[in-house]
Amino acid sequence: MPDRLAVRLFRGGQLWDSSALFSARGVAMDNRGLEKLDQWLLKYGNDDSILSASELDGYFAAIVSAPRQVAPAVWYAAIWADQPPQWPSDKDGERFMKLAVELMSEATYMLSEEPDDYEAIFLADGNGKGEKLIVSEWCAGYLRGAAVAGWLEEPLPDSVAAALALITLHGDESGTETLKAMSDAEYDASTAMIEPAAVELYEYWQQNLDPLLPVRREEAKVGRNDPCTCGSGKKYKQCCMR
Repeated sequence: MPDRLAVRLFRGGQLWDSSALFSARGVAMDNRGLEKLDQWLLKYGNDDSILSASELDGYFAAIVSAPRQVAPAVWYAAIWADQPPQWPSDKDGERFMKLAVELMSEATYMLSEEPDDYEAIFLADGNGKGEKLIVSEWCAGYLRGAAVAGWLEEPLPDSVAAALALITLHGDESGTETLKAMSDAEYDASTAMIEPAAVELYEYWQQNLDPLLPVRREEAKVGRNDPCTCGSGKKYKQCCMR
């Protein structure tokens, strides 16, 4: 993981200072909220959990791209690698969840409503100019989210598979040697394609959503003249059916 003293959050072509805001839905999350997420993830995380706001942003981008809904209990547990923290107070846990949902909602809105302007939260080196993006944490989070959502290993059309391969290149250890061999220009060109790749994957899965299955009644249907299930002794039509 990059040294946190040497990197800062980077989005939309600029480093964020304490007054920087991003707002896609008219509801802004300020940098303090992201810093708080970053602090909590690092403080309460473990060797296998998500440890930065950048990684969490990538994770949510994949979760909301899924062809099937992922239950909050599932994605929350996976953030912590199934070792959720013991929060000092209920208020802290609620605050984390609120900020996490806000971040996920931002990803959902931007990918669905403003795909041309979609901006991931990457890290930038410590020179204060954002000339060198660090995308590995975001991409690793994205791959984790795709695995949790159950679509990481699904067959994809060639162009969409190429989009996932690009994210895998930057987010998985298997791409280390390839990245090392890149020139600065090649690296910059590669990282510039990550956000369009995320948009392409989102749009593909939204066009290929899993069908909703009908809910089947497991218990026998109560007839009008059957004894009421409440135990009153009356017929159903004369009791709870009314």
